[in-house]
Amino acid sequence: MSRHLTLSANATLLQGGQGLNLHHMIEGSRGAFDLSVFCRTACPGVETKLVPDSLVSRSIARVPFVRRLRDWQTLCSDSNFDSYVAKRINGARIFQGVTGQCLGSLKAARNKSCRTLLDVVTTHIDDFGAQQDRECLKFRVRPSIHPRQRQRMRLEYERADVIRVMSETARRTFLERGFSNKQVVVIPPPINLDEFPEADFAEPKFRVSYVGLIEPWKGFDYLIDAFNALNLPDSELVLWGGPGTRSVSRYLREQMVRNPRILVKPVEIRRRGYGEVYGKSSVLVHPSLADGFGYVVGDAMASGIPVIVTSSTGASDLIADGQNGYVVPPADSDAIRDRLAHLATHPALLRQMGHAARETARSMTFEKFRQRYTSSLDALAA
Repeated sequence: MSRHLTLSANATLLQGGQGLNLHHMIEGSRGAFDLSVFCRTACPGVETKLVPDSLVSRSIARVPFVRRLRDWQTLCSDSNFDSYVAKRINGARIFQGVTGQCLGSLKAARNKSCRTLLDVVTTHIDDFGAQQDRECLKFRVRPSIHPRQRQRMRLEYERADVIRVMSETARRTFLERGFSNKQVVVIPPPINLDEFPEADFAEPKFRVSYVGLIEPWKGFDYLIDAFNALNLPDSELVLWGGPGTRSVSRYLREQMVRNPRILVKPVEIRRRGYGEVYGKSSVLVHPSLADGFGYVVGDAMASGIPVIVTSSTGASDLIADGQNGYVVPPADSDAIRDRLAHLATHPALLRQMGHAARETARSMTFEKFRQRYTSSLDALAA
């Protein structure tokens, strides 16, 4: 059988984290394998099979009240995508799908003697789901992953020959649940340093930035508590992102009224410009309670600013505590406040740690990613 790889992702190329991940997979395997892709948009230079979205998912998105059922919308969309792909897999040596989107596809691929690789962009679903449930309960919102979707993911773990995760942090959540070392491989994403202008720390204010979805399991409220307790003159907290639910929006409005130095900017940062977002920040805080990696951490490091992350986010793999950033326990506002206070009162340390962060990002080359990725594919194809 030829060295043919079929990639499957319910994503739009270069749009969001999953779209960026798809881009990395395409470019990482290009030239090493004959490639075909199932996704939502055409991929230049690659045989692409466009998958139509679920009518049910689109209907849910259009109805105001029902629109809040995000877990149902995702479940319908991913299940429809999987069903479409499963009926059309043909002639691949290796099939690679994304967790939650490929239960039937994995079965169809194995029935056709394909080797299979499952791309898991979060921690193990039992770990990720537990964090979601607890934090969403505080805001009285529905978790984004439906119980049926979680069960699909568990079954996908069992069906895949190899599971790819983005970090050692994510890998540990699988090993703790009985998976073997050989089953779970770590392939961190690359960082393109050239995309990110280096910060010059010329801003008059100590600017703390948060970048990403403003969702309960991202831990943004612990950061807000830390910033309020910091009570530092000439400082501001900017949350670059949009709230996904009404209760989170209400919470943010209340916080901004109480503290005018808290700002929310729901803009797409790629369009705004990395230099405008990271380049004018003093520090990025990524307080996520469960994260397979966290692209924004690598982006901030590439921009030459220090980062504060929790030990439960995958990008903590990149942090040498006290050298290029800080690693703090999850859900610990006091620890975040203490690190912010130290950086705010030691401006020379900001530059020093920012420089070290950029050097760390420099080492995350595309060639390293490509070598790890193609080595895993070669082992499957052998």
